Amino acid sequence: MRRVPLVALVAALGLGACRARAGRPTVGVALAATAPAVAAELERGMRQVHDSLGLALRVVRGDAARQAAQVDSLVARRVRAIILEPADPAGGGGVAAAIARAQRAGVPVFTVETPVPDAPVVSHIGSDARGAGELLAWYLARRLGGGGNVAILDQPAVARARAFGAGFRLVLARFPNVRIVANPAVDPGTRAAAERRTAALLAADQSVNAVAAPDAELALGALAALQAAGRTDVLVAGYGVTPEIQAAIARGTPFVAAARPQAGTVGRYAIEVAASHLRGNRVMAFVPVPVRLVDRDSLVAGR
Repeated sequence: MRRVPLVALVAALGLGACRARAGRPTVGVALAATAPAVAAELERGMRQVHDSLGLALRVVRGDAARQAAQVDSLVARRVRAIILEPADPAGGGGVAAAIARAQRAGVPVFTVETPVPDAPVVSHIGSDARGAGELLAWYLARRLGGGGNVAILDQPAVARARAFGAGFRLVLARFPNVRIVANPAVDPGTRAAAERRTAALLAADQSVNAVAAPDAELALGALAALQAAGRTDVLVAGYGVTPEIQAAIARGTPFVAAARPQAGTVGRYAIEVAASHLRGNRVMAFVPVPVRLVDRDSLVAGR
């Protein structure tokens, strides 16, 4: 059987007309230093498949103040594509402008987990926030026995929070006896602000049986308010899983469930989407990655 030279194989895949001395096409990866555990999972997922796709990776990490310069630096190093995990959910630090400069230089940019508003990216690959809202709405509706009042802590300026809320409402519409009675905006989106908002809900005349949050810190703020008030009869569910949240669920606190993003899968999908684009294929503008439910039963089972 005639062997196919590696260079010919790479060219056949459409990953760039690289000469043997040039090595494999390089994808630049700019990860957020502000969430090291998530960044590590994203990188792990990419490294699982980049070699089989005939790609090399150049990985950098930075905060919102540095990411724009890092994107410019990757463009200057002539990477074939850039995968970006934005450090600022609002696209601050000039990163949107840096993405536009990369596009003008012919370097396609793909974002993961956090989209950059109005930035000219080829595709966004991220956890399915809408699906997370649907999943937790189903869970809470079952726990409430088909009846009860729910409050959603909101972040209207954050796309992920809007998608979470849309999914949550879609499912609860099927349960006429479960009502959303409050939807307070939490700004800034911090644990302390969420604790204050939840405390205000508990002090109001309106009965609340469950609180849902589109962010781990907001959910932990809601839990803190409930614990300070001695309320064990109000359930909490949130989007995002941290060791603190896992411990709260395992201990049997009012924090009963969370939707876990699968960052490793997001990373793997991202490098596959970038490789497909470099081969000349059309790719989806948004690639949603399913989330998993974490509750006490799943933790006991080790899932």
